[in-house]
Amino acid sequence: MTNKTTSTEDEIIQAAYSVFLLYGYHGTTLQQIAIKAGVNKSAIHYYYRSKEKLYKIVVGLTTDLILSTTFDFSSERERLTATWFVYTEFYNNRSLFEQTIMELYPVDWERKIAELLILKLSYIKLVTN
Repeated sequence: MTNKTTSTEDEIIQAAYSVFLLYGYHGTTLQQIAIKAGVNKSAIHYYYRSKEKLYKIVVGLTTDLILSTTFDFSSERERLTATWFVYTEFYNNRSLFEQTIMELYPVDWERKIAELLILKLSYIKLVTN
């Protein structure tokens, strides 16, 4: 027997991850996430209350994945997509992105931002070569 609550929450997080990585914070709507997750928009409000809370989860997941030295991306495309997300959020939504990092990592947020900025620079070199 599966736990439907956990399953629905996981589907919403997976959908949010996919949509935010494609469109960033400003380009993402809760309706897009609901469609991708196959749930009603009210389910997103029930479990997560707001777009900002989902964004915070996605930023945390992405940061942990791309800064992890042990994580092996399943494909180069997946790595580039996660890196592109960080790059575009620094450019398009820097204030909210940095505030989210500060909330997620209160002890070492400055180091996390510095590491992400280095990653951003390496992404620029990669795509311009």
